[in-house]
Amino acid sequence: MDYELEINQDDGFVTARLSGARRPDSLIEAAAEITADCRGWGIFRVLIDVRKMTGELDTLETFDVAGRGIPNRTEARRLVRSAILDRAENIHRIRFFETVAVNRGLTVKVFDGEADAVRWLLEDQDAPQR
Repeated sequence: MDYELEINQDDGFVTARLSGARRPDSLIEAAAEITADCRGWGIFRVLIDVRKMTGELDTLETFDVAGRGIPNRTEARRLVRSAILDRAENIHRIRFFETVAVNRGLTVKVFDGEADAVRWLLEDQDAPQR
């Protein structure tokens, strides 16, 4: 395991803070942990903060994680909204992740500001859970 995960319940959503190496297998494994905790708590909105992760994925790795690795997990499809919080200098690169994940049926949005991410997460909170 090349990452550390701190996960907490907040008011209406889960916050997952990741640190360590940004690698495809680490991100897929962390996503599985996060979605399992969300299911256990019955909360299906999650803020995933990857600002403390090091390194970056290349285009093919990003496509693999966003296009197959995470969407192929049944639990990931239960999430109503997933906001990914990253550093401003990474936003352009991670937008590709967002595009691929959305094209695979996930509701994901990338942010570089926590307040905007939380606001988006809590929109339509009365919508039915999956």
